[in-house]
Amino acid sequence: MFLSVTGNALFEVLLLLLVLVILLIIGSFFIIRDLRMEMKQVYKIRSRFHIEIRKIVNLIYNVHSSKHLEPFTKVVIKNLPHEEKKILLKNIDKAFAEIDQTIPENKYIIETYENLQKLRRERDAKVLVYNQKLLTFPFSLYAPILKMTKYELYTDNI
Repeated sequence: MFLSVTGNALFEVLLLLLVLVILLIIGSFFIIRDLRMEMKQVYKIRSRFHIEIRKIVNLIYNVHSSKHLEPFTKVVIKNLPHEEKKILLKNIDKAFAEIDQTIPENKYIIETYENLQKLRRERDAKVLVYNQKLLTFPFSLYAPILKMTKYELYTDNI
């Protein structure tokens, strides 16, 4: 009689453990999926940001021959380290400040610069959310396993 009660209790404990393991696996699936979706969003806007940087560098340099942008005309923007991209963005700001914004021929440059600034803010907002998730439990357990790293910001004073 005592053995049958112990056998039932053991079965119930094993069943409970099995249910917990299944819940853990299902939860892990959703957490990993959420992290990957967040990373894809950051990567997508990061790519658009690099394209917009290349576009504004080419526009300003080809139209106004800005000396600030000359070193960046022949490099691949996405391959630059973060600090060099920050320098490039500051140089873009300097070159843009030198442009006469009242001339109609500069309309496309102004529009592209505004798009760049908008993308910079959007990118940094998504990066902030992504970086925060990487630090938050339970995401913080999965991020090192999936080799997900933090991204740096381009806007100052955040």
